[in-house]
Amino acid sequence: MTAIILTGGKNLRMGFNKAFLKYGDKTFIEHQIAKLSKIFDEIILSANDPLTYKSLNLPIVPDIVPEKGPLSGLCAGLMHSTNPHAFVIACDMPFIDENVILYLSRQIDDYDVVVPQTSRGLEPMHAFYSKNCIQPMYRCLKEGRLRIVDFFSEVKVKIVDEKELKELNSFTRSLINLNTPEEYKKYCNKIFKAEEL
Repeated sequence: MTAIILTGGKNLRMGFNKAFLKYGDKTFIEHQIAKLSKIFDEIILSANDPLTYKSLNLPIVPDIVPEKGPLSGLCAGLMHSTNPHAFVIACDMPFIDENVILYLSRQIDDYDVVVPQTSRGLEPMHAFYSKNCIQPMYRCLKEGRLRIVDFFSEVKVKIVDEKELKELNSFTRSLINLNTPEEYKKYCNKIFKAEEL
């Protein structure tokens, strides 16, 4: 399978490219690549500024429709994937865990989307998608329906509830996304110290 890292956010609240924030001795995106490379034989970066990520030596694809948000990046990544399914992760989620990803992958069966659900709702930026999603995604983009979940009604979706995932110790932190400097300081310090114990 393929992993797609979405890097196209405007980083307005953080004020800095979140992919290159430091967590320990590595950047967020370096942590993600290190973990994802243990599971996936292909990693694609979804980015509209390829020079920024050139040093990572990974395939970089721009949004399929400019200025349409993460759905456009996700669609482009799936189109360039050489595998039928892809795991999609946002670059501001540095605490991902292989066990959580592998658990989700085992739920794929004949589903087009496998997505976790927590008390916050669905977590579409930490989910699996099949190439069957490309056409429904593209239709949504053309119609101006830009939420990732807007195409879900047109494909076969498996929702994995947090009650099912709570048996995995790292589940909660693997879905943390960091949007502000305050969140960055709070979670990186807390989790880094816990990992040192």
